This record gives sequence, C-alpha cells and structure tokens, in this order.
Amino acid sequence: MTTAIDTLTITRRLEASGFERSQAEAVAEVFRETEQQAATKNDLEPLATKEELARMETRLYRALWIQTGAIVAAVAGVVFALLRFTA
Repeated sequence: MTTAIDTLTITRRLEASGFERSQAEAVAEVFRETEQQAATKNDLEPLATKEELARMETRLYRALWIQTGAIVAAVAGVVFALLRFTA
C-alpha cells in the first residue's frame, strides 16, 4: 500500500517559503520519484531473516568441517598406503 505524494502542495509550500517555481517543482518531483522507489513490506518479505542467515552459516560451517575432515582422511590414507608399499 503506497501513499501518493501531493506534489502540488509541496510545490506551493516551497514557493511560499521563497523557492522559485522551477526549483519547487524539481524538489516535488524528487519526492515523487523517491516515493516510487521506496521498498514496501512485500518487497522485503523474500529476504532472509537474521535467524535464517545464522542457520545457513551454521550449516555451511558444518559442511566445511566435514569436507576438511574427508580431505584429511583421504590424504592420511594415501600417506599410509605409500609408506606401506614403499617399506
């Protein structure tokens, strides 16, 4: 749900405070463009929460340790095999 920016009221108030019409219109237009680019709650829903990111980080660290352990075991196996066959 977005609210419309009343650019006419903004322009009139800026003119009343001393802005030239072209300046007031430019400022009002910037407000209108900014409002159009603002994120809504619906825009933010697909993003991960802090809790989801923390769980993902934990899973990634576990996977890293499992892979590191597998590599260490494989290297140790190769080293033992080489020592056994070269002795």
